[in-house]
Amino acid sequence: MDFRTGIYMSIPTFIETYTDVFPEGFCEHIITNFNCFYEEGLTLNRKQTDGVLPHIKNDNQYFVHNTTFFPEFNNRKVTDVFWEGIQTAYEDYSEKYSFLKDIEITSREIKLQKVPSGGGYHIWHAEQGNGTMNSRCLTFMVYLNTLPPEACGETEFLYQQQRIKPEANTLIFWPAAYTHPHRGNAVYGSTPKYIATGWFSCV
Repeated sequence: MDFRTGIYMSIPTFIETYTDVFPEGFCEHIITNFNCFYEEGLTLNRKQTDGVLPHIKNDNQYFVHNTTFFPEFNNRKVTDVFWEGIQTAYEDYSEKYSFLKDIEITSREIKLQKVPSGGGYHIWHAEQGNGTMNSRCLTFMVYLNTLPPEACGETEFLYQQQRIKPEANTLIFWPAAYTHPHRGNAVYGSTPKYIATGWFSCV
């Protein structure tokens, strides 16, 4: 409520969800190859990357760059297909929040993650921070698979009081700043959660 006027105001959350972002079969292609990398010992867990215990953060990660080897999808580079989908959604997002058009931002890195049973990023955090994180402006996350309702594993936003359930081929954008602390709730049951995340950073 605006206490000066007594009128209730609708404030946007700046969290936007997009469905069917990628071609059919693309998310499955990513998951299949991630599991191959996992079996070959090419992924890293949070203890290796962040030095934290599993009750704080628990997943396995694989970073994809434009120069990273990744099997093609329908005779196209995986990174080309991925960024095409992200860019299409970003164009819609930046139309709604057009101030972004006055900021030069870019994204070059994709982080693939497999979250096991009991895993997640359990503490409240924002994507923008000190050091190498200080230029982050906008966050994206793609759910690569759908979890059954009893598995939980939602992305939960503190101040926006919102929880988003993992559904395959769904993309979320949200601001990277302190306004959007969030966490990855624990995954229960035998189905891991697969996601792809990244950031648009100021140039």
